[in-house]
Amino acid sequence: MTKQNTRELQLKSVINDIMWMAIRYAHGRNTYAPSTVREAVQIMKSLYPDWELGKDDTIKPPKKEEIKGMNFREDYLDDLFKIKTL
Repeated sequence: MTKQNTRELQLKSVINDIMWMAIRYAHGRNTYAPSTVREAVQIMKSLYPDWELGKDDTIKPPKKEEIKGMNFREDYLDDLFKIKTL
């Protein structure tokens, strides 16, 4: 294994280790956080099509009454776990 491959595997491991925390933090927030996390997931999927998010049972879809006013469906990240390829 080359030094470059080792470095890439280490970076992927770091991303895997922190992605679940980023999703939990951003899920349901009315800030740039949800869109930033969505973009990070899309970039990972484009670079590594076989990359999958680990299952997270704490991330649930919003209730209908939660989507109103300035609360948008896009602020909730439960749908990221359904994406297989982008």
